Amino acid sequence: MGEKSLWTQQQEEKLQAWHRMQLKAEQGSIAPCVTIAREFGCQAYPLAEELISRLNAKTKGAPWVIVGDQILDRVAELSGYNVDQIEKSQNTPSSLKAIFSMFLDKSRAEETEVFDHMLSAIRSFAQRGNCVIVGRGGAFAVQGLSHCLNLRLVAPSEFRIDKIMKSQGLSELEAIDYIALHQQQRDDFIRRFTNGSIADPLLYHMVINNAHMETAKIAEVVEEYMDRYIV
Repeated sequence: MGEKSLWTQQQEEKLQAWHRMQLKAEQGSIAPCVTIAREFGCQAYPLAEELISRLNAKTKGAPWVIVGDQILDRVAELSGYNVDQIEKSQNTPSSLKAIFSMFLDKSRAEETEVFDHMLSAIRSFAQRGNCVIVGRGGAFAVQGLSHCLNLRLVAPSEFRIDKIMKSQGLSELEAIDYIALHQQQRDDFIRRFTNGSIADPLLYHMVINNAHMETAKIAEVVEEYMDRYIV
């Protein structure tokens, strides 16, 4: 009986994937980017942290980073509004806009301008590459960029309620209301300016049920997809 090889096909594929990434870095190719959208209560930031840890372990050159609230800082630089104004513009559900509009003072951020700057800021981060962009309608901003992978996390309501109860210290009823409010704010913000839905599966390369996979496993799947299919 011959000696069993310790070198598996999976290890060979990982080596080849690593080699391709190094060649791209040396040739100055556009670095890849990942956007993560999620139903409120899914584990987008833990996934982003797990993913960049894996990618930084094998990527030569500029390190991978998570881009979240930095987008608001960049929008503030571009637009001249402060972060508080920008957040208020995003976080008021459209159903209340008409009611409140006559009372809002003129210093509030002009919504269309803010959204345009937001798309520009997200796209600029994406074009630099080696970043995981969490939320803020990233999947809309990077459409047409072949080096970007768009991922959406979904999960049953009981999974998301449990996560919010634990992370925010809320009761079950409080968590249900908390999720409903924040999900409506996010959905309304995107719908007002794109006439689209962030839940549209056609925006994404992958839609994954967070309740079926822990973040480490999802990161492994995303990494493998990137190795095979993303520029």
